[in-house]
Amino acid sequence: MHTQVRTCPFCGLLMWVKEDQVVYPDENTVRYKCPHCQQTVQFKLVTQGSNAAGPKMGH
Repeated sequence: MHTQVRTCPFCGLLMWVKEDQVVYPDENTVRYKCPHCQQTVQFKLVTQGSNAAGPKMGH
């Protein structure tokens, strides 16, 4: 099973989110709850370029 590791933009802690906890509201967005602060976190997916396989990191 695939696990995503991201930093929560609300509490700043690392989120280890399993694939079955991820919701895809559309083809360009992933959404899940932070296991620490329980806030809903949403990320846009990169659709072009060399990083098109994963969520946008915001750099």
